[in-house]
Amino acid sequence: MTPRLLHYSDLENAFDRPERVGRLVGTIEARRGPETLVVGTGDELAPGALAIEERGRQTLPFFERVEPDAETFGNHDFDFSLAETHDVVEQSAVPWVSANVRVDGERFAGVDPATVVERGGERVTLVGVSGPGLALSRAIEVTDPVVAVREAVGDLDADPDWVVVLAHTGDAVAREIARETAADAVLAGHVHDVTRDRVDGTLLVRPGANGRVVWDVELTDEGAAATRHAVPDGPLDETMAAAVREHMADTGLAEVVATVDDPVSRERARCLRGECALAALATDALRWVADADVVHVDTRGLRDGPPIGPDVTVADLQGIAPFEAGVFVATVSGSELRSLVDESVHPDGVDGRDGEVWTGQFSGIEIRRDRRADETEVSFDGDPVGPERELRLATNGYVVYTDEFETVGPEDVREFHGLQYRAFVEYARGVDDLTVEPDGRIEYVDG
Repeated sequence: MTPRLLHYSDLENAFDRPERVGRLVGTIEARRGPETLVVGTGDELAPGALAIEERGRQTLPFFERVEPDAETFGNHDFDFSLAETHDVVEQSAVPWVSANVRVDGERFAGVDPATVVERGGERVTLVGVSGPGLALSRAIEVTDPVVAVREAVGDLDADPDWVVVLAHTGDAVAREIARETAADAVLAGHVHDVTRDRVDGTLLVRPGANGRVVWDVELTDEGAAATRHAVPDGPLDETMAAAVREHMADTGLAEVVATVDDPVSRERARCLRGECALAALATDALRWVADADVVHVDTRGLRDGPPIGPDVTVADLQGIAPFEAGVFVATVSGSELRSLVDESVHPDGVDGRDGEVWTGQFSGIEIRRDRRADETEVSFDGDPVGPERELRLATNGYVVYTDEFETVGPEDVREFHGLQYRAFVEYARGVDDLTVEPDGRIEYVDG
């Protein structure tokens, strides 16, 4: 029997959906055999509503049940603190591997760069690496992943039969690893698209996010081959689902706080193309909580998931953007607001997406966009926003503290109104009618 690997990644808010986690476990166990390895490629600890409540420890029952052979670090595995990630690594029933994540010059949590596992009478080396361009704490150093893979393989006591790289990286880095190292297969996370490709003969797969897909990778004399398994169609491990359901109830996440007539789609890709109901819900909530004139949030901070409603739970709302970002208010001029709008729309695409992309979303203003002329009109209360007009702008900590949006920085904020994910819940509890629908705040006038 040849070695096989079952590959999951970026579980993120799968832990907010008991049946999804139960079917993920069921899918893995149904496909597992004596020649099988089970591996993950990062972002299992966060983000998610349950992740916030349990600080990444919601993964421990999953690790105990599945007993993976290796896991590596994603950027969101450090969403809380280095100490808490270290604690989860020590408690989890999985060997973590990382050849290029360091703190104070040492490998984080003392994990090994690689592990060698025998399956089907053959030695499979699993090397873990993370991408150098990921958003991480400044205390974390990520070295060159290609060099790290080469060094990890070169330091082995004996030549492996197979080298499999577990990579939490962007697409360009994953492809470079496939081209420039001895990898027989690159199993990758971070990018949420489901992928199966070959790079100079090396298999590259991604299972996407939120536990939707498990790749079954077989290592044969003809090379590595992959079969895709859709988790929603897989068998249900009711014990795992019940455990997650209990955690959701214990933390208050299962509480229903509102209802909507039409479920709210959580397709972030739709929000990147313009106005959408999910962004309307998020921005309207911040406007209500902060009593602001205008709200701006980063679209890429909104998370994919199942539609919200008709019953709306705490988990649904916290899961919209499950990060510990504050809600801040700054006073901005009309010209600054226009600059923020310009920073939020990318006519020629961004992040590999073609066409116009909106990386910021608004509430409280009306935007009229002519794509052919690349011109944007901004109005407040029906009147064009003049350059000297002053408005109270609410936004989140990501917008304030990163350089993606340069108009608003830490020196501009004057008020703090709690954490963003709690604002979503407070808004749903506080309004009489949680009506969520696009209302023409972004309108294209070029047909």
